[in-house]
Amino acid sequence: MTASTVIPTDIDTKESNSEDPPWKFWKKRRYVVALLAFLGFFNVYALRANLSIAIVAMTELKNYTLENQTVITKPEFDWSTQTQGYLLSSFFYGYITTQLIGGYLASRIGGKNMFCLGIGVTAGLTLITPFIAGNVTIFLIVRVIEGIFEGITYPCMHVVWGKWAPPLERSRLATIGFSGSYFGTVVSMPVCSYLASTLGWPSIFYCF
Repeated sequence: MTASTVIPTDIDTKESNSEDPPWKFWKKRRYVVALLAFLGFFNVYALRANLSIAIVAMTELKNYTLENQTVITKPEFDWSTQTQGYLLSSFFYGYITTQLIGGYLASRIGGKNMFCLGIGVTAGLTLITPFIAGNVTIFLIVRVIEGIFEGITYPCMHVVWGKWAPPLERSRLATIGFSGSYFGTVVSMPVCSYLASTLGWPSIFYCF
């Protein structure tokens, strides 16, 4: 009995050579992941930068009319320069604590899960900021917690790229994803300024 021979067809050849054009990025999951990472880091940096704009409106001098028609001028939040510095830097107190442990947790639990958790918790705490801003101590604690959860996002994304990005495309895909942080900073600052002047400073924390 002779061994059966397999007659090659051109089906596999056509499939391997029919490479999708670059603009059809949605057909390649790794590019979809890169786009989602871009949007994620856009939010990450918008959430980080919102207070630096909002605090200007929160401490701005305003005129208030009392019942006896007396007009007084005072800020809504009479924080000292030192207190403002603590509020602005408190985020980074938490941020630096999870840079190392974030990568470990991502390798154990999953990069995408930790990334979503970090952004989700930070966004949730940002939404309640207008309600707790009157208590400086609680405000400081909330900002530290935001930094803790946002600090895991960068290490998590390196774990994601290790699983989704081919070695030769890893730097390109990572650049696409991480560039969202720069867009988030550039876009959020003028938008936050506009929101503060038109809808009031609380709207900043509802939108970003």
